[in-house]
Amino acid sequence: MSRILLTGATGLIGGAVLHRALVAKTDTEWVCLVRASDEEAGRQRIAARLGRFTSALNAQRLAQRVEIVAGDFTKADQNADPRLDSVTQVLHLAADTSWWAQEKVHRTNHDGTLALARRAAGMTRLDRFLHVSTAMICGGNPPAMVEEARYPDADATHLVPYSASKAAAEVSLAARFADLPVVVARPSIVLGHSTLGARPGASILWVIRACDRLRLVAGDRDGTVDIVPIDWVADTLVEMLARPGLAHRTYHLSAGTVSRTRWSDLGRTLDRVDPAHGPRHYDEFSARDRATLHARFCEVFGLDEAIKVAMFRALQAYYRFCELDVTFDNARLLAEGFPPPPALSQYIGRCIETSGEIIDQFREDFGQFAVGSAPRRDAARPAPPLPETMPARESNTRPRSQSR
Repeated sequence: MSRILLTGATGLIGGAVLHRALVAKTDTEWVCLVRASDEEAGRQRIAARLGRFTSALNAQRLAQRVEIVAGDFTKADQNADPRLDSVTQVLHLAADTSWWAQEKVHRTNHDGTLALARRAAGMTRLDRFLHVSTAMICGGNPPAMVEEARYPDADATHLVPYSASKAAAEVSLAARFADLPVVVARPSIVLGHSTLGARPGASILWVIRACDRLRLVAGDRDGTVDIVPIDWVADTLVEMLARPGLAHRTYHLSAGTVSRTRWSDLGRTLDRVDPAHGPRHYDEFSARDRATLHARFCEVFGLDEAIKVAMFRALQAYYRFCELDVTFDNARLLAEGFPPPPALSQYIGRCIETSGEIIDQFREDFGQFAVGSAPRRDAARPAPPLPETMPARESNTRPRSQSR
């Protein structure tokens, strides 16, 4: 019988994984390491996240089937709870996705991952440590096609500390835990749910909608962006845990050449599913052209509230990400029989149907942009200032898009 330790169960992908696994009603036992004062508090956090995928009553029922270990994964090596000793697999999803708090993000995503690995090294039944990283470990100047076999480059320049910390964690896991059965899954941009749309969470969806509303595309209208839905990522991770053997140690959970999104195609799809805001014609601009973005943003959204100023600054960063025009190869995944993800054009209509105002979706997502933020920030509290511009880019570097 499999006994899986899950970190990050209260997050977007973690909730999707847990919901998918519990609904399947297999013999697998799920143990969730949750930051909480006690087990019941942790269970309620789990139930709240599961409630994004099902009714509140069913979420409570499902949460009762999960073992809760109250604790912090960054201190897992100090956790002597005997329930962890019998774990057969680890799915490590927990991470700090803040963009600007470099020291804190590295401490959590790198040092914390190594603490979890040290605890896992003492699990005598362990046969897989599935570490969820990011496709952007390649750094901010990737080739047009990033191969799954690519190893983090120590000299790569990263736009944000998040991707740098994930790359460092991969390097340290390989160097210090060679005997641990580590498999690395690297999602690209995770956006929306193929059937529930925006209901599980609006993370990054607001970016696509804002770019569409502004009618601005960074770079080429025929450029691509590698986007996958939450449920496909969850299904793939659960299947990766279930497979008795995997041929490789690193995989991209990405759209690849089959399912990647072109802005021009997306515009035509949005004209069909959201005709009220059509017809669409996107203007091309450079992501470094702050004046053009500022003028268009003021015209469409205004800058009369602090949350809108924060949204403008975050959008500046995302436009630089979109300008990358990068695809993450998923040939390894497909060769082993995993199904390809649906293209964004296949489910963006459902995302639009379940969406509220763009500014409200950004407000929900705002915690990741705040300096030093771990939990989501209450919208009623004043937001900390974001950098006026992104860090200067050297001539041989390009920015990246946050994927998780």
